[in-house]
Amino acid sequence: MRTLARYCRSYLKEIIFSPVFKLLEAIFELIVPLVVAGIIDKGIAQSDNSYIISRIILLVVFAVVGFGCAITAQYFAAYAANGITCSLRGDLFDHITSLSVGTFEKTGSSRIITGLTADCNQISSGINLTLRLLLRSPFIVLGAAVMAFTVSHKMSVIFVIMLAVLTVFIVINMRMLIPLNTRTRESMEELVSRSANGISGSKVIRGFNRQDDDYEDFTSKSSVLNSLQKKTGAVSSLLNPVTFVIVNLSICLLIYRGAVNVSYGDLTQGQVVALYNYMSQILVELIKFANLIVNVSRSIVCAGRVERFLSLSKEEYGTDSPVNVSEAHRISFDNVSFKYPDSNNYSLSGIDFEVAAGEKIGIIGRTGSGKSTLAALASGILKPTEGVILVDDKDIGSLTGTSRSRAVSMCIQKAGMFTGSIGYNIKLGREYITDQMVTEAADISMCTEFINSKEEGFDHKVYSLGSGLSGGQKQRINIARTIAGRPGVLILDDSTSALDAKTERQFLDNLNRLSNHPTVIMISQKINTVKDCDRIMLLEDGKISHFAPHSELLKKSGSYRELCRLQGVTGDE
Repeated sequence: MRTLARYCRSYLKEIIFSPVFKLLEAIFELIVPLVVAGIIDKGIAQSDNSYIISRIILLVVFAVVGFGCAITAQYFAAYAANGITCSLRGDLFDHITSLSVGTFEKTGSSRIITGLTADCNQISSGINLTLRLLLRSPFIVLGAAVMAFTVSHKMSVIFVIMLAVLTVFIVINMRMLIPLNTRTRESMEELVSRSANGISGSKVIRGFNRQDDDYEDFTSKSSVLNSLQKKTGAVSSLLNPVTFVIVNLSICLLIYRGAVNVSYGDLTQGQVVALYNYMSQILVELIKFANLIVNVSRSIVCAGRVERFLSLSKEEYGTDSPVNVSEAHRISFDNVSFKYPDSNNYSLSGIDFEVAAGEKIGIIGRTGSGKSTLAALASGILKPTEGVILVDDKDIGSLTGTSRSRAVSMCIQKAGMFTGSIGYNIKLGREYITDQMVTEAADISMCTEFINSKEEGFDHKVYSLGSGLSGGQKQRINIARTIAGRPGVLILDDSTSALDAKTERQFLDNLNRLSNHPTVIMISQKINTVKDCDRIMLLEDGKISHFAPHSELLKKSGSYRELCRLQGVTGDE
């Protein structure tokens, strides 16, 4: 809630004016029963038509002014609620995009999507209702009780007892609602996560004919959510009927006692009508207040979840001056070790090597040897647990985000596609990349042929999952995206796995045509992909076993010779 209060400062005028106009409207409503009592006791009882007409005109004025106050209050409340939520959602999205890769993956995309959409929408609804009803409803309830006290001291006791009983019930109900709403939101996250997994993995599910299992799992989580929503709805639904029962019983008692007092001459008929109107006002406002409690309890849970998102530590970028992005860079690992946050074992340990500017090296090893982790460290996506990674003698962690992304560019194996044109997917909104650079990147990555086969060319529409494109086409677009910015260090993490041997060989030959001649770190499972590199690093169990050219590795490493034998690669090739 402290976080939410920070956003409210920009809308103080609206936050103040909305309840003020609502209170003005409430004041008019509290005066109306007294005016009606006067019409009955003075105008009708004494047949004073002029008095009746003057009071009717006054009621019309109250109605018009009250309507204007209500509209104005609603405008300010909606303006503030939408403005606060818009700023909150924007900062939340910005914060999420700045999280480290490990934190992002640990948080989970389903929780993030729920936070940005459903949680923020609920917060907006809660703010709107709070500004309109949080002061108005209690003000009218207490005001009606006070006005009833001015009409009749004895009859006001009924109001006091009724309010005490309702207060106790509302407090108990709210204490039950908040934990139920928390569990409901968590269950919704699990259902969203399950749905996302089922949709993204639909091909695998169908390929292995596991639709029934997927359906049962989805149904199970949906049933849990359904059960929690029913419990929450059952608790929240008690507010209205219980409020109706208590207030209507109080009205019955009020009418009975009022009739007795009228017969004794202690009350007038107009006063009884006024007391009845005040009791009716309390009934209406308590129903509104009950709905407010339900919405606010949900909003409090959602605000707490959003605040936890904002409390996640962001990835810190350096402030050092940028390296020269127009040339190749030297990159070195100085005794680097790394382990993931939830792991007790090091994925990499004692990694110590240097790659000269413009050098092309390959990294190879068995599955789980740490190849992709090393690539993520070299690109700055992950930070070393121990040791330092240098780019031209500068700690990669000290570089600004812009400088680092332009100096070191990494192409991952899984090609991520974004909704937009092929040209957009290559350029990716980077202003410094010209159309000529996009065309050159497409040509080097072997994209030109299939792009030209599209009627719209580079303007061909691509959707988020890359539907309509083959795995090899998506991977080539991914490669073009990486080299389009002409980085000084180019990291290819098994980026040619979906390419056929001929296309891969043409692409590897094309790398020599890059105008800035970058430093290349090529990671692959295939010996043929890396054997022409200047040097090849053999990783075994998170450590560098050997680091030498292909011909020397054949002589020095039995493991490398075994890999070559299994892949049919000889020293003469």
